[in-house]
Amino acid sequence: MGSETRQKTVTTTIRLTPDERAAVAAAADAQGLGPSSFARVATLRAAGRTPPAIRKRRDAVAGVIGPVLGELGRIGSNINQIARVANSTKNATAIVAAGCLRADLEKLTTAVLALKGSSG
Repeated sequence: MGSETRQKTVTTTIRLTPDERAAVAAAADAQGLGPSSFARVATLRAAGRTPPAIRKRRDAVAGVIGPVLGELGRIGSNINQIARVANSTKNATAIVAAGCLRADLEKLTTAVLALKGSSG
């Protein structure tokens, strides 16, 4: 059957004044949708149809959190490699340092995840 995007093959164009376009964009943004998705949902509802579920647009904070969490994961892997070498060489200073790095990374990850929770 294909994805919903591939099923949409017909376009409809509407003409709006700049003020109308701004109003549509603001209303769409308030619902976490792009203007086209917002207009599609509103049009289908006005026609008595139930629109399919539409994935909401990620806000600016959510848009950067994913890559940041990915980088934190890579940093965590590096810290684990450092800890493995420190443990195998019995280097007490390096073992303590790796533990501190892990704790700091955990605090940073928790803070980033808290941003995610407060953004949406």
